[in-house]
Amino acid sequence: MDGVVGMSWQTAGSPEAGPFRENDLKICDLCGALNLAANRECFVCGWRGRFERRRHVVRVAMDDVERAYGKLALEDLTDVSRLGGVGVLALGGRLGQALRTLWRWLFA
Repeated sequence: MDGVVGMSWQTAGSPEAGPFRENDLKICDLCGALNLAANRECFVCGWRGRFERRRHVVRVAMDDVERAYGKLALEDLTDVSRLGGVGVLALGGRLGQALRTLWRWLFA
């Protein structure tokens, strides 16, 4: 199942780092977006190739996102509509997500 998250994202992590660990995430080699490790493809650009998974590299990306936008949210890492039971982002949420992704891509 694309984007399904185990219990680790709900129970792990510190308040400063958010609920995610480095092992829970990966970075798209094509667009640079953080993704859940469980995603089969990048939820931003659809890339199905290689993803960066080295913990120290993912940690730097997590820190950058947290500094720029605050705590990492599930909506920033996967297509929430695929999770089932979590709910679909409203148009405003999707637009905001797209703008945040564009901002990261242009200015990160």
